[in-house]
Amino acid sequence: MLGFGEKTATGIHLSGQRAWLVSMSRRRSVIEPLALVEFDLPVCANALDLAKSDVQAQLVDVLREVGEEYEVDFSNTCFALDPNVVLVKRSKLISGSESEMREHMQWEAEQFLVDEKAAFSIDYVLESNWGLFVAVRRSALSGYLALGKQIGVRRVDVDVPAFALYNAVDVAGVFSRVAGSEVFVYGADSEAYMLLVDQGEVVQVAHCQWSEDDSVMDVLFGSVDRLASEVSGHVEFVRCAGGGVEKWGVELADHLQCEMALIDPLAEIAGKMASEWDPARRSDYAVATGLVQRGLVS
Repeated sequence: MLGFGEKTATGIHLSGQRAWLVSMSRRRSVIEPLALVEFDLPVCANALDLAKSDVQAQLVDVLREVGEEYEVDFSNTCFALDPNVVLVKRSKLISGSESEMREHMQWEAEQFLVDEKAAFSIDYVLESNWGLFVAVRRSALSGYLALGKQIGVRRVDVDVPAFALYNAVDVAGVFSRVAGSEVFVYGADSEAYMLLVDQGEVVQVAHCQWSEDDSVMDVLFGSVDRLASEVSGHVEFVRCAGGGVEKWGVELADHLQCEMALIDPLAEIAGKMASEWDPARRSDYAVATGLVQRGLVS
């Protein structure tokens, strides 16, 4: 936190051995970036290894170094969850009050969980006609909590990368201009996060990974096809962000026979730091920017 009326937040997006950090401040309605940093990690930052003392120690060291170099305030920080430890399921909403809908969704969530409900942290996203329940093993969350505590986070927050991507697009003011179905895609070094949005509401999320032996585009095509099937294959836009987006984004649009647009998470953000980079480079920070937005409004 800074002075009266000013709030700061930081988002940390870990993917494999790469990380993106965004720190921003908000005074009234003006949001300004304080730090935009992409850096390598000494170890792979998957959720199951975060609780290991040796892995955690190496990540803490590099985050502290970045924090000191760029004067990052970690007190209000949100981490992107490893999608491999997240279960997201869609459910048709029943008629009734919000509490009744949540109770029904909780019952449905329990049907999918392989262990007792107490082993999971469960949250819900309610849209107009359906809801999404999100379940994360508490054992997987412990690594993020310990990591955050060691770098000075007062209250560690986490979010699903696909939902953070949604937040970034929302801040860019895109939804008011589109009435149909869209697919959002963020591509990292060896994985991609996707979500299907219809009329501005989240319909479904997806995650895919690939190895050196895989055809990256074939993996991406398969994942977006499964998402598009939720709306009978008709997608009006594919909105893309991440490394090499100018190439693979165009290929995805050709595959889906729709228009392609770049996700520029800083398009509506003030400040020299946001304006001096080209939109493709700024798109690398889409997930981290969405995490920051969660921190600025909470």
